Amino acid sequence: MTRWIEVLGQDLRYAVRRLRKSPGFTLIAVLTLAIGIGATTAVFSVINRLLLRPLPYPDQDRLVALFNVYAKNPERNGPISATDVAHWRADNQVFEKLEFISGPDIVAMSGAGSGERVGVQHLSAQLLPLLGIKAFMGSLPIDDVAETQGSPGVLISYEFWKRHFGGDPRVLGQSIFVDTFSGPIIAVLEPGFNLFGTWSPEIFLIEAMGHASDAGTDDVRWLFGVGKLKKGVSVQQAQAAMDVTARHLAQAFPEEYKDVGVRVEPLQKGLFGDWRNIYYTIFGAVGLVLLIACTNVANLLLVRGDGRRKEIGVRVALGASQSSLIRQFLTESVFLSVIGGVAGLGLSILAVRLFNLWAPIWYPRATGVLADGQVLLFTFATCIATGIAFGLIPAYRVVRNSANESLREGGRSTATVSRHRTRNILVVTEIALALVLLICAGLMINTVTRILRTNPGFNPEHLLTAEVRLTGDKYMDATQIYGPNLNLIRPPVGEFCRQVLERVRNLPGVEDVALVDWLPLLETAQYASPGFTATGQSVSTAAEKPWVFRQGASSDYFRLMGIPVLRGRGITEQDTESNAWVVVINEALARRFWPNQDPVGRTIKFDDSPEEKPRQIVGVVGNVNQFRLTRPPDPEAYVSYQQLSARTYPGWTEARVHKSLVIRTHAASKALMEQVRRTISQLAPESAVFGISMVDHAVLQSASPWRFFCQLLELFAGIALLLAVIGIYGVISYSVAERTHELGLRMALGAQRGQVVGLVLWQAMVLGLIGVGIGLAGSFVATPLLADFLYGIKAHDVMTLGLVSFLLIAVTFLASYVPARHATRIDPMRTLRHE
Repeated sequence: MTRWIEVLGQDLRYAVRRLRKSPGFTLIAVLTLAIGIGATTAVFSVINRLLLRPLPYPDQDRLVALFNVYAKNPERNGPISATDVAHWRADNQVFEKLEFISGPDIVAMSGAGSGERVGVQHLSAQLLPLLGIKAFMGSLPIDDVAETQGSPGVLISYEFWKRHFGGDPRVLGQSIFVDTFSGPIIAVLEPGFNLFGTWSPEIFLIEAMGHASDAGTDDVRWLFGVGKLKKGVSVQQAQAAMDVTARHLAQAFPEEYKDVGVRVEPLQKGLFGDWRNIYYTIFGAVGLVLLIACTNVANLLLVRGDGRRKEIGVRVALGASQSSLIRQFLTESVFLSVIGGVAGLGLSILAVRLFNLWAPIWYPRATGVLADGQVLLFTFATCIATGIAFGLIPAYRVVRNSANESLREGGRSTATVSRHRTRNILVVTEIALALVLLICAGLMINTVTRILRTNPGFNPEHLLTAEVRLTGDKYMDATQIYGPNLNLIRPPVGEFCRQVLERVRNLPGVEDVALVDWLPLLETAQYASPGFTATGQSVSTAAEKPWVFRQGASSDYFRLMGIPVLRGRGITEQDTESNAWVVVINEALARRFWPNQDPVGRTIKFDDSPEEKPRQIVGVVGNVNQFRLTRPPDPEAYVSYQQLSARTYPGWTEARVHKSLVIRTHAASKALMEQVRRTISQLAPESAVFGISMVDHAVLQSASPWRFFCQLLELFAGIALLLAVIGIYGVISYSVAERTHELGLRMALGAQRGQVVGLVLWQAMVLGLIGVGIGLAGSFVATPLLADFLYGIKAHDVMTLGLVSFLLIAVTFLASYVPARHATRIDPMRTLRHE
């Protein structure tokens, strides 16, 4: 062992001396490796944090996620309600604890005379103790009262306390209005709690547990179940027990639980399992970048090794064995890789921070300490494997020459056919790998282009939008004293709508203005989706009742948005509370429930309020993509904002107090945007005003899931293309240098400059065409992995394959043209004199 350490030390010292003598080579190699290893480590850090590292909660191996599963779509995990959890608790033999939490949501908060948007989560009283989360200040409400009646106050995150309140210890007891709840701050949580890994929630509200004796007909399913298994109980046993529970509930409450099952999964899989394919696809892409970096450095080592052949010959003549020489070369390459890995580790930390900053808000993020033992071990293993991968072939090729051959050549760097073939193979490999990445990026660019060309069902040109979330007791009462499980929407909501339309319409530069609950394609939209019954139609259970997305809108909304009225009429100023209540439906709803019939004149009634009245259908409008441009239009209904019930179920309250203004203008200046903001704030000073932008920006943002993934692939493909260009240029340049004698003789014998250029370009184009051919074959393996992310295009789109292949061939031509031109500057007379 001591002897081995001494030998390794000698090899390391020699490697350091050799690298210090070639600072240019060392810098290029380190930077290339740092990019490849850094990108790979960054993606692995995210995967490790979300999918591999155990969750930071006590007994995390016993924590599970619970979902509802519907017979119509058994592959999809559905939300649950507090009543569902109460039923599961009552028929439970396998769980030590059963709790719930909502997904992160953005709502409005007001306090001290101003409003803003904050991230909020709703949870059951015992969830935080279950996950080992404690209060940094104050105390958690975990008593029976909080369990049965909900939160007596607001919990805030440590980070929000520091940012919003400046770490003021007197924050406890301050009253704020959050979402539909008004109450004091009762606790500050300890730092770092972020269950779903998306943006950090800032405020937490305790929700009341449901009642096991209640069917839960009015309890909206919008939550996520979290359970802790009893000791010795497996996930499979828990699933079997919940299957029995689901059958019991279907018998006891058929209206709510017919064809409704329960799925039990490990908590980590339930939280992040749907992201597995996305992150592993990204990991595969950066793996290709790392392979290209390795081939580039391998080519650099081959070229550098040619210049050391005389040195190697002398060492062989003095008794050095081939194994010792290969060990020396591998030590140098691994040491080079380790330096690149250290630099790459620093780049990976920066890359993850940029990823967390730029990713859409609903992307799970890697937070906390990222460079843990697993990440460091992965980086070290990558460095060793990378160093061996790009160092072994050059080492073998360089030292396999005999001492006599090396000495006889007098140190000339004329490469053998074998070494020349090796460099060509490495360049072909770079081109093939780069082509695979470029094709993947091309498919995603094509996808994003097709998505943005999709007709959204409205005309976004020259439209400005602004959002306001009316906040405070002035606009709503969520105490439910006006009826069980009912919130009260106060008259000032309607008054605000009338006043804001009037005032904004009179602003300079505004041509017209309209109002709707939610502008189409907003990422954070929470549409009201009540069930409804239609005249002449009946359903046997509440679960079979059809539902519809419902929007409250002003009279000019359809005209301003360019939504066509296909039959009947739209909403008018005469559609007030005192007149007959009406509804306008979209084409999707008409086709689904009245195929080949005229729905105008028929009557429907929504079920979201006991005050709801029957509504006559007075018109049919064109379909609008409300959620995503790639999603088929959903059944939708529009009503006048003046014809909405005062009392409504909590699940639909957000749609009643959120309003989107739509303003037509040909001069959307910053001054106009500020005037709009100021006008709204004057009418509702404690409400949050946000999202002031052009409507076409909202359309662009609707493609953000594909755009972000596309941008990542574009980045990796760009790096791969750059490295491939460097590799092609380097190999052709070196080939020209080693063929100087041959090319000089050709020119001395009468070869024209164009012929010399063609000879060099032919060599490059042959390599390019071979690489493109192999890359095309490889793409048929890689691109099907993108099938779930593509829209309107096949994984083997011929046009994309052809255009990307042409691009890479053109780049190969340009990268080799410079050294080809350089070859024409060879002086034939100097070549002959040298000979």
